[in-house]
Amino acid sequence: MGIEQKQVTRRGAVALALSAGLGLTGAHGVADSWRGTIDSALGTTSTEQTADDKFTPSIASTDDLVKAHEDLGRRVGQEGTVLMKNEGQALPLAKGAKVTLLGMGSMYPFLGGKMGSSITTEDAVDLVSALEQGGFDINPTMTSIYETLGAVEDTSAVNPTPWMQSVAYKYRPAGFATPYVPNEPSFDTYVTEGGASEDFASSFAEYGDAAIVVISRPGSEGSDYYPGAAGIDAETYGTKNPLGICTNERALIQLAEENFDKVIVMVNSGSTMELGDLKDDPKIAAILNIGFPGAYGTLGIADILNGTVSPSGCLADTYAVDTAMAPSSQNFGSIKVADTSMVTWPDSLMGAMGTDIAGGFLGGENSTASAYYVVEAEGIYTGYKYYETRYYDSVTGSGNATGAAGASNGASSWNYDDEVVYPFGYGLSYTTFQQTLDDVQVNADEKTVTAKVTVTNTGSVAGKHVAQLYVSVPYTDYDKKAGVEKSAIQLIGVAKTDELKPGDDQQLTITADLYDMASWDSSAKGGKGGWILDGGDYCFVLAEDAHDAVNNVLAAQGNGAAGDASLVSIKPIGSEGTVDESTLAKSKNGTEIENQLADADVNYYQPGYATPLSRSDWNGTFPRTYDDLTIGGDRQEEWVRNLCCEEYQITKNGEVTDVNGAPAGLTLSSLAGDDNIDDAQWDKLVDEIPVDTLFAKIIKGGSQSDVIPEIENPVVYQNDGPNGFGTTLAGRGLHTDDANANYVLNTMANETTIASTFSEDIAKSWGELLGNDGLWSGNYLLWGAAANLHRCPYNGRNFEYYSEDPVLSSLMSARTVEGALEYGIIIGPKHFAFNDQETKRAGVAPYMTEQKAREGELRAFRASFEDSGALGIMTAFGRVGATPVNGSWGLLRNILRGEWGFKGLMSTDMVNNPGYFRPETCIYGGVTMMADFSTDETLTDVQESWPYMTHDLIASDATLVEYARQNMKYQLYAFAQSAAQNIKTVRVTPWWEMALNGATVAGYGLAAVFGALYVRDAVKGAHDATEAKEEK
Repeated sequence: MGIEQKQVTRRGAVALALSAGLGLTGAHGVADSWRGTIDSALGTTSTEQTADDKFTPSIASTDDLVKAHEDLGRRVGQEGTVLMKNEGQALPLAKGAKVTLLGMGSMYPFLGGKMGSSITTEDAVDLVSALEQGGFDINPTMTSIYETLGAVEDTSAVNPTPWMQSVAYKYRPAGFATPYVPNEPSFDTYVTEGGASEDFASSFAEYGDAAIVVISRPGSEGSDYYPGAAGIDAETYGTKNPLGICTNERALIQLAEENFDKVIVMVNSGSTMELGDLKDDPKIAAILNIGFPGAYGTLGIADILNGTVSPSGCLADTYAVDTAMAPSSQNFGSIKVADTSMVTWPDSLMGAMGTDIAGGFLGGENSTASAYYVVEAEGIYTGYKYYETRYYDSVTGSGNATGAAGASNGASSWNYDDEVVYPFGYGLSYTTFQQTLDDVQVNADEKTVTAKVTVTNTGSVAGKHVAQLYVSVPYTDYDKKAGVEKSAIQLIGVAKTDELKPGDDQQLTITADLYDMASWDSSAKGGKGGWILDGGDYCFVLAEDAHDAVNNVLAAQGNGAAGDASLVSIKPIGSEGTVDESTLAKSKNGTEIENQLADADVNYYQPGYATPLSRSDWNGTFPRTYDDLTIGGDRQEEWVRNLCCEEYQITKNGEVTDVNGAPAGLTLSSLAGDDNIDDAQWDKLVDEIPVDTLFAKIIKGGSQSDVIPEIENPVVYQNDGPNGFGTTLAGRGLHTDDANANYVLNTMANETTIASTFSEDIAKSWGELLGNDGLWSGNYLLWGAAANLHRCPYNGRNFEYYSEDPVLSSLMSARTVEGALEYGIIIGPKHFAFNDQETKRAGVAPYMTEQKAREGELRAFRASFEDSGALGIMTAFGRVGATPVNGSWGLLRNILRGEWGFKGLMSTDMVNNPGYFRPETCIYGGVTMMADFSTDETLTDVQESWPYMTHDLIASDATLVEYARQNMKYQLYAFAQSAAQNIKTVRVTPWWEMALNGATVAGYGLAAVFGALYVRDAVKGAHDATEAKEEK
């Protein structure tokens, strides 16, 4: 071969080798853009994680951590148990007393709820063990009977869902929205199935110092109680409501009264029960409300019974004579529009997960689409705000308050004493206290109310006392014309003393938020809406409970009620006849506050359909059951669009740039601690993420947030539980060799019991303990501190929420959130918002006025975000009006992120239907992670449920992509401020990248070899040519 031929050949080889190298370099770039997808397909990883502790626990060892759980749980039992009755100082009992326990709940008390809120630690202390540790001698005959009955399984009653299977006498299976009914066994069952002899009562004589009868009602996600005949067969159970005392429970009480001089009743329930007969029964000496006490709360209950501590709990709800007569109970449960065909889903979104919008899994059915609704016509008048306001008006003779509408037991007129058994805030002690209202200051500039209170122990034993501060605001002619409702009394702050010995006193300071006593007026500011303060006298009142507060106000106003006027401070705000729209016109971050939820009201779609309850005419506006709603009218198209979750429709509105990401050299750890979300670096960080990856990570948010290789973020595990992390200390592979590795952390009492402590200190301590739990177990995100309100006693999930009162709920949730945040642990309050029932919860439309929304549930949530800086939130399954919560721009973007300044991550509740949980709607609303629990997180996996979510379609909608990038920025920002930064993520090279690198190097190497040969041949060829020329 000649020199010239060699040069041509080698030139081609060089070009080929260079092309290979350059091609492989280009392939390397493409592979880098698709790194996550390649890793997922090949089962490789491009990152690894190591510890880099930026947050550290304050509890030094797991032994100390377990002890902290026991100590705080016991304290909640001591301070959250409410003494409702104590005739003749029946309690405390003498230590060493011989006691008989009666009722299945005595052997198998509900320590927590069901499904996600159960107490699962093996260290949990049941009631029998707690009482024995408290020095009591317990009747073994009865505990043996109940233990035997607890092993009896009624297979006909077992729930078909495997993880909810249960035995018949321990508790009634949930049945997912099947109404709960009492399940106390009869005495005949003691003999036929419990192994008892006919004369089991003969054992009472030896254990006759007292009988403790435990009355229990369970609670669970996915299930409700129903009022009246819809919820129970009165003839079979001997009670007209499932929250009343049933035949077998009355038989237990009667048996106790026939055999014991001292009968004590314990109420072990997550819902308020009807206790009027027990209160009035002279043979019942004492009643204790113990709620769901958690793993260690029973120890605190024993401390109360034996007198180690004096009870100091207060009721977080009103206990009514007839729960079915509450205004909210008139519209509850399964109600649907007549024509369901108008709100059906496209075939492409039906049945992908075996369900449709009605709920399917955990609270619905599979036959109809988004047809279910509840008209919350009670407005602001839930709980004590109804009972105490109507009482106030009955005393002052206004508003037809004594009319028959809403009266219990068919009475011809409404009378407070026939309606309320125990008021909100009520609770007895073994000692007595005197309290004085020393000073009240209203600071309009700082938007606060500050009260100073002195509490003195005037009794003979040590104890703690709760100072409760209420306000009574003017109800004016303007309000009546504008449709602004006012509660006669509302809680604005609480403070709890230390344990005071007899004769000791303590001054407390209560600081309240002016926003919490303002009224929402949708017509204010020329129809824009906003908070108002009517000009007039504001009565700030110190009280023992809500009813005491009203009586104190009535006394101060000269209405002759049996109250104490000295505990009322009357402060003029503005001048009579004026309306202040400016003081609270902006939120604390300076955002203008305006109407955002006008379409939450059913009257927005069907003007005049519903009449909200008004204190201007109690009798004429008491709610009817709104079960005849039809979809139509001038806004029908908008209505149907909202019901079908079409808040956002994907359109080709602009091609997306940088679909494969725009590398900027940033990682999440490089922005750790950067608390300025407006820093342009955050946008650059998010822009590094390929669009397909971005959407896959949001839509498949699942039970953990996985690594995005382009930004090297850590895996963040999510945990869901009202009573703590439902995992062991070794749950994430940490401390597996520790003696406490298998200790389960979800030990706390239910939220209602925590709220019953009325202690911000306990709520904060619980948050701090959660912070330590998270750091020890490697869990940095918990869905908890739920601030939904107890709208209706029949919500089977009320135990997961604090109270019927928004301010008490707000205080408890906010303190828990901030306690955990001190340790970098994100507590995400849920279910935002209006998760008022479990029945049809996935898609039910709760219609309400904006005043109800603002002064109720939104007030309960606000402080956790605006004041405590929460970095996470979980949205509700349902809607706000017809609009799915996840697509409500007004609720999520304007109120939550705008007014309250929320900068954190936002998760949906569990994705159980692709028609309802539409990704484009969720992303439009601001969701940062959809709770789809699939472990596959690619766009291909997304298309299994939402086949239309293709790369090309997404890339054509620049607006939706921008929303997604904004949402992801919030999520990453939250992680960067949290203990998730205790995990350091670093890039590693998987085998496929090594192979690609090797091939690239080889390509360039060959190019270099052939290039050298080419140069040599070229030089040699030139030399030979010169020699040949010279020879010529």
